Amino acid sequence: MKKDYKIDFEMFETLEIVKIIDFFVLIEQAQKKKVSKEKMIACYREYQQILNNKSLEKKYDKMLYDKSQVSIYQTMKKYLERP
Repeated sequence: MKKDYKIDFEMFETLEIVKIIDFFVLIEQAQKKKVSKEKMIACYREYQQILNNKSLEKKYDKMLYDKSQVSIYQTMKKYLERP
């Protein structure tokens, strides 16, 4: 199933866009299957460095939730709270 993510393509370089989309896919996969904590946190940190803006993170979280019913915030909260 093709996902149409609403990303501001003019704001990022091609490699950054790929990494953002890969992170979205990983977040969606984490709802259906186990994703390693290390991989998830590493991808999340990279995603945060690329966006480097809390309001943009919130905007993309809402966009992903509206599209897939998956929250980046809620998903990462689970991964960051695990011992």
